[in-house]
Amino acid sequence: MSKRGHIIKEVDSGSIADQLELEPGDTVLSIDGHELEDIFDYEYYINSESILMTVKKKDGEEWELEIENQYEDLGITFENGLMSEYRSCRNKCIFCFIDQMPPGMRETLYFKDDDSRLSFLQGNYVTLTNMSDHDIDRIIKFKLAPINISVHTTNPALRCEMLHNRFAGKALDKIQRLYEAEIPMNGQIVLCKGVNDGKELERTIEDLSKYLPYMESVSAVPVGMSKYRDGLYPLQPFTSEDAKEIVKIIGRWQKKLYKTHGNHFIHASDELYILAGLPFPEENCYDGYIQLENGVGMLRLLDEEIKAALETMEDDHKSEEISIATGRLAAPYIERHAKLVQEKFPGR
Repeated sequence: MSKRGHIIKEVDSGSIADQLELEPGDTVLSIDGHELEDIFDYEYYINSESILMTVKKKDGEEWELEIENQYEDLGITFENGLMSEYRSCRNKCIFCFIDQMPPGMRETLYFKDDDSRLSFLQGNYVTLTNMSDHDIDRIIKFKLAPINISVHTTNPALRCEMLHNRFAGKALDKIQRLYEAEIPMNGQIVLCKGVNDGKELERTIEDLSKYLPYMESVSAVPVGMSKYRDGLYPLQPFTSEDAKEIVKIIGRWQKKLYKTHGNHFIHASDELYILAGLPFPEENCYDGYIQLENGVGMLRLLDEEIKAALETMEDDHKSEEISIATGRLAAPYIERHAKLVQEKFPGR
């Protein structure tokens, strides 16, 4: 909580704040007597027909402003987007990709965030290990949703080992509290060969499925590995046979859970299907692409969108060369799509 309040960076022209003569450099001290911990407090307390805001002007004078806002945005941008310091990760996960970054890149790429607020604002996945009971209380009070959770395993002892944090197993209790409060959640499992796959994966899927329908989906993604792993946990890459077994396990659980809940729930990432050499599931298996930004269904959706777009387009008889940059795994699929375009537009 900020004892000095929160400094205004910008005021939108013509906004309520502008009409009240608020300016950059003024400080919001409280709303309805509540000091503001962060952006969620601010958004919660201004969501009212009438509010009382205490502001400290740049010259030190304090104003009390009675605002009739009809649930409108006040038009204020603060110096810090979260209105609070970003929370860095307290874990030392065996699969952390930031630990595998090459040297000499921009500083922000090495910051390990594990901030639950970014889960709501940007879709980030969080481990729950640096969240207090107070944080959970606020999520429930403000009805923030969905929260994206990096679960990895529901075996408490194994989770402590994987996250290298002795509190990581106990942090799973927070999922139960969110479930009881009916807060929508999504889960993520970063699979590490010989660690949390096989029987441990089965256990995790079974445990998390008990939180349906509020745990809306869970994705399983293979650990990302770079060549910068000196001194790190000796992870091994998954083979094609490994990937086939993972997809088999997930497929079996999808059939079971869809029968009982009408939800496929657990999803393998595109990378696992590519590694296994298996076709992607049909579009209706992705439950509305709820895990799209986690690499689940991206290529299936791209395939469907390109086919739909080409059906509505006609050749314009133009000639041009087009270059497409893509990653190695996706390259064969992008090439196939490019050929479909060339069939419809021979001049490309």
